[in-house]
Formats: sequence, structure tokens, C-alpha cells
Amino acid sequence: MANVESMADRNNISIQYDFKGVSERTAMGDELNIAIKNKQNGTSDIRFSLKRDSLYHILPEYLFHPLDRYLGTDGDSEEFDKRYKEQDEQEKKALAYFRPFDQLYQQKRIDYQKWLNEHIFSGNQFHADFILDGYEINKNNPYIMAVLPCVPWLRDYRGNDDIIKISIGYAFKGRVETEKIEIEKVEVMSDTIHSSIDGTIADLYCGSCFFTTVRVWKAFYNTKIDTAEDLKIMTQQIREFTDFFSEWFLSVESELKINFGDKSAVPYLSEVDNEKGVFLSYNTQLI
Repeated sequence: MANVESMADRNNISIQYDFKGVSERTAMGDELNIAIKNKQNGTSDIRFSLKRDSLYHILPEYLFHPLDRYLGTDGDSEEFDKRYKEQDEQEKKALAYFRPFDQLYQQKRIDYQKWLNEHIFSGNQFHADFILDGYEINKNNPYIMAVLPCVPWLRDYRGNDDIIKISIGYAFKGRVETEKIEIEKVEVMSDTIHSSIDGTIADLYCGSCFFTTVRVWKAFYNTKIDTAEDLKIMTQQIREFTDFFSEWFLSVESELKINFGDKSAVPYLSEVDNEKGVFLSYNTQLI
């Protein structure tokens, strides 16, 4: 009981729970009732009324009430009311007895759920891991990791313009400019015939090539690059991210092209043996 009080009285607030039982939830629907009582010279009380089972509801009923408690009350409403009142009083006593234990178990459930929210369910991580399980996804790539919260949306919204823009923004922390363009490409005819049964005459073709329209997402990531090693790592990571994003987020007729650099960088001279900065030679074109 002391542990329950020490946990409940944090910040001078006493938190209490009343458990009404799942039978009441089944009969009357689920709802959460909260009562707040402020005391002028003491601890404020917050009482949650939950339609969940107490230990009293879980244990066998005959431990608290005789199974034949209404036997012989047919037609005798006064006797029936008397025994019902006795049952109600016994139930209140049992709930009061088990309340400290119910409080303790409820606090443990809350603490565990809080831990799950922070470590397992945070940022859709659990759902993303479940969906991507079995695929060779490099989760050490920071850009791939940044879009994992968006993966659970793909079932309903893959290829949607808004989710593509939002996800690319997640990947590059908002420091990115995106645009979608449509280009016409010439495809060499293969064994797969490019035609449409219900299309127009423009959909038909003859010859060894055909024209098709491709949606291209172009993104520019504005970022600072300090060293040649940083440039090498970032190039590899963005290439890997592009492959992942195209496979999971884009429709089959779309492509993603990402460029990056520092638009605000000012070129300055650098020693030949120093990788930092931009090295200028006689062949450098500044304008």
C-alpha cells in the first residue's frame, strides 16, 4: 500500500482507480469517467472510473456471495431487495479490499505501456520493422531511418504525391526542394506489347519503339559538405536511399533523382594536402 501511495502522490496529486468490471462495459458500453477533487489544505484527488476487471471480478464469485442467494425469493420483492442490498454491500467491501492491489497492478500496466510507447511504438518503429522484416534494408542509413515512420502508410497511399513530398521532407529534415515533372521517353519494343484495348488510336503504334510518359521526382538537398570523405559517404547513402525509396514509395512508372550540395557555400582557397574546403586551380570556373 505504501508503494501505491508513493507512486500516486507524485506532484501532490493522489490518483485513484475504480474498476467497474467488463460486464458493465459489455452491457453499457465503454467510457472513461474522471472526477477531480481539489482540497484547500491537502492533496488533490483524481479518480478514474474504468470499466475493467478488478481482482474481485476475476476471482470465483462464490468466494464472496452464496450461489443460491436469491433462492426462495420468488414473488417476494421485499426479500429480493434485501438480499440484493446485502450483495451490493459485500461487493463494495470486496472492491475496497482489493483496491490497493488493483492500484499497484494498474500503475505497472501504465508504466509498461509508457515504456512500449517510448521504445517500441515510437515513430511507427515497430510497424515499420514488422513490414520490412526479411528485406535487406540498411537501417544504419540515416535517410532510410528517417522515412521509416511513413512505411505503414504505404498500403493505402503508395505513389500518392503528398506522402512522397512528406517522406522526402522527413528524410532530409525539411532542407529539400522537390518538384514533379513528366517526361516522354522512347522505349524499345520488347516481348511485352505496349498497347491498350480500350484506348484511342494514339495508344497504338507500329515499329520497333514506342513512346511512354514517366513521372520524375526531382529533389535538391541543401547541405553542408566539409570534407571529401563526407562527400563520398553522403553520395553512397543518398544513392542507397534513392533505390530504397523508389522501390517502396514510388509507383512503377515514377523515378526519383536527388542532387545535393550547399547553395550558400562560398568557395575559398585550400592547400593541396588539405581536404577541407574547395580546392581552386587554374582550371576552376567560378562563374
